[in-house]
Amino acid sequence: MTEFRQVSPWEVPSFVRRVLTAFALPAALVLCCFSFASTAAADSVTLAPSSPGDYRWLNVADQAYAATYQSTYNYGQAAVTFAYNLSAGVFAGVLTAANLKPNFAYQLKLSGTPGTAANERIGLAGRWWEETWSGTAWTGQNLNDKGSTGSSPNPNDATYYSERDVLDATSPTGHHYKFTGYLVFDFFVTDDSGNASLVTQQDSSFHVLWKDPQSGQTYDSIKDGPEKSSTFDPNPASLAYLGTDYPATTRTIYGEWERLPDDGVFLAPGSYSARLVLTEESFHGNVSQGAGNWAAAMEGTVAFAIVPEPATITLFAAGFAALLARSRRRRSM
Repeated sequence: MTEFRQVSPWEVPSFVRRVLTAFALPAALVLCCFSFASTAAADSVTLAPSSPGDYRWLNVADQAYAATYQSTYNYGQAAVTFAYNLSAGVFAGVLTAANLKPNFAYQLKLSGTPGTAANERIGLAGRWWEETWSGTAWTGQNLNDKGSTGSSPNPNDATYYSERDVLDATSPTGHHYKFTGYLVFDFFVTDDSGNASLVTQQDSSFHVLWKDPQSGQTYDSIKDGPEKSSTFDPNPASLAYLGTDYPATTRTIYGEWERLPDDGVFLAPGSYSARLVLTEESFHGNVSQGAGNWAAAMEGTVAFAIVPEPATITLFAAGFAALLARSRRRRSM
C-alpha cells in the first residue's frame, strides 16, 4: 500500500531549499558590505582663509569686479564647510559654500605634508610641487612633465623618485629637495551670490582648469574631465558689479587631465592627514590685469582612511567556497 504524506502549504521543497542555500550566504555577505559602506562614519571641517596671494578679480567670463568690491572683499567674509567620510574605499563628501566670489571657478584639491607617506600617495595620484634648497631659502616650482599617456608612474614621478633622497647638510630638512604632493580632483562655479553646493568624490586627477573655448587649448572629450556650464547675468546693483551692467553670458569649464582615466584615478589605501584647499582658477591669465595666479583661497585639515572594498564577485566567490566546504563536510559524515 502506498503511503501518502500530507505536505504543508508552507513547506519548501528540498531542491528549492538547496537553491536558496546556495545564494543566501553570498547575498548576505554582499548586503553586509553595502550596509557597512552606507553607515561609514563621517566628519566635517570648516575652511578658514589661506595666506594672502595673487588673487583674481575677474569672474569666469573675465568681467571685472567693481573697485569697491576688490578693495573690501576678503575670504574671512565667506563660509565654507566640507562634510566627508572618515573611512571608505574612496574619499567623498559634500561642500557647502556661501559668499565666495560670484560667478567664479574654484579648484578643489588635497595637499599633503612633505616627508610623509600620505604626501607621497597624494602626489602619485596627482601632481608635485618641488622646492630646491639654495643654501639660504627654498625656491619652488611645479613639475610639469605628465607625459602623453596618463599612466603612472609618469615622468614627474620619475623626477620625484630620483631626487627625493638627495641629501644636503645645510638644509633644514637634511635634503636638497622638498616635495609637496597635491591632487586637484574636482571644481565648481559659484552663483550670483558666491554660493555653491557640491557633492563630490575623488576619482579624477586634473592638471588645471580651462574655459571652452580658450585660446591655445582644445577640449579633449576622451581624456579631459566632463564640462560644466554656467549661465549668468551680473547684477549691476550688487556690490561685486556695482554700476556696471555686463551682458548675460555662458561659460563652460573643464578639468585638463593629469592622470588617466578620468573617473578612474583613486588615492591608494592608507591613512591620510591633508589640507583640503579651495584654489582660485586663473585660466592662465595676466596677473597684472587682475587674472590672479592660482591663489589659495580657503583651507582646512581633513583626516581620513582609504580602505579597499571587496568586489561583489569576490563576495560571491567567498560564499560559494563556504557553501562547498559545508557540503563536503556533510558528505563525509
